[in-house]
Amino acid sequence: MRTQRSLSLLALLVLGCLPFGYGAHADAALLTLPSVPTVVKVGFYLSDINDVDEQNETFEFEGQLISTWNDPRLAFDPDIVGTSEKNYVGHYQFEEVFTGWWPQFVLSNESGHFEIHGVMVRIRADGQVQMIQELTAVAEMPMALRRFPFDAQSFTANFLVLGYQKSEVLLEPDFDHTGRDDDGVQIAQWNLTGIKIEVDTFRPHLEGDLEPEYSRFVAQLEMNRLPHFMLRIVVFPLSLLCLLCASVFWMDHESLGDRMSISFTGLLTVVAYQFLIGGRLPTIAYFTLMDGFLYSTYAFVAGTILINLRVDHLNRTGRHSVGDRLDERCRWFFPLGFLGVNALLAFAFFVF
Repeated sequence: MRTQRSLSLLALLVLGCLPFGYGAHADAALLTLPSVPTVVKVGFYLSDINDVDEQNETFEFEGQLISTWNDPRLAFDPDIVGTSEKNYVGHYQFEEVFTGWWPQFVLSNESGHFEIHGVMVRIRADGQVQMIQELTAVAEMPMALRRFPFDAQSFTANFLVLGYQKSEVLLEPDFDHTGRDDDGVQIAQWNLTGIKIEVDTFRPHLEGDLEPEYSRFVAQLEMNRLPHFMLRIVVFPLSLLCLLCASVFWMDHESLGDRMSISFTGLLTVVAYQFLIGGRLPTIAYFTLMDGFLYSTYAFVAGTILINLRVDHLNRTGRHSVGDRLDERCRWFFPLGFLGVNALLAFAFFVF
């Protein structure tokens, strides 16, 4: 009896292993490329832009990456299956139930954060496969901040298919599945003007003899900065402060102490204000329009100190009329000169 039971158990194991092994080989075949090259159309739908960091030159975004390709091996008969489309929703169904090849996208300019929140795979009866991935990521890119705070940026997210070269997987832009959520994309100080997608060839630099080429999908977010915050918080207060410092030229030339007190108070205020707003300015090596404005305020207030000393010297040497004429000229020259210098700065940054 025990021997018969052992033989029956062995027979069940053998019979059970046959379909298991057969299915494993079948699934392994489905994990290879459907064709060489496999053409994958990619679209990008922007849900939101969470943050823009000028100091680190990064931006955080949320969106959907929508990829479509053909795999005839996954085609089925709708009459037999009972549906015209198969859906795999969620990480469990996608990772555990779905058996087929799929492109694994990576963000090549990722900056420390790339997370896929949800995934959905739709398979049509003819074998067309569409994969929708909801993701949140932080991307790094160099920003052109010379015209800050009147700059415009083209934020780019570069996606590659991990492990496959251009000769194996060829990406194409899918404009039908590219767009944005106008109600959801709301970020302070920025205005989204448009989304562009393109596909180019990426050639990494390797130390060996290999020279691989990869097909790269690029999503470009065209953004214009809204300068109202910086104008209201920085430009207008400092401009008013500098113009008020010009009041020393309307004071009596004998009150040198009062005139110097106003000028030095204005200079110290500009320095303190720069420390206060330093965290909101981009920490970059090159010169920006905002840097030019801040330096002009320093030069203007320091100029009032020099004129005060010059007027006092003229008075002590008995040339009172010359000192009076210098004050009269500076009453108009300094305010107009301050406005003119900043106008020339703006012209230089926007034209050249």
